Amino acid sequence: MDNKEKVYKLSGQCWSIFSEYGGYDYNDEMLCQLDGLNNSMRECMNEEDWENVLKEAETTFLWFLHVEKIRELQENIPTLLYC
Repeated sequence: MDNKEKVYKLSGQCWSIFSEYGGYDYNDEMLCQLDGLNNSMRECMNEEDWENVLKEAETTFLWFLHVEKIRELQENIPTLLYC
C-alpha cells in the first residue's frame, strides 16, 4: 500500500469515528480536523507530498481515537451511588 492509499484509509477511519461520535462536545474540532486533512490531501502533487500528509493523517487519526475513547467513557460512566 502506498502513502496515498494509507492517507485515504486513515481519512476514512476518521470519518467513521466522526459519523459515530460527532455532534457532541468535539463536533466542531472533529470537523476542523477533517477539513484540514482534506485540504492537505487536495494539495498533494507527488509522493513526497503524500509522505508528509501521511504523518498528518496519522496524527489526526490518533487524535480521533482519543476522542472516540473519551466519548465511550462518557457514555458508559457508572451510576453515582452517593450524592
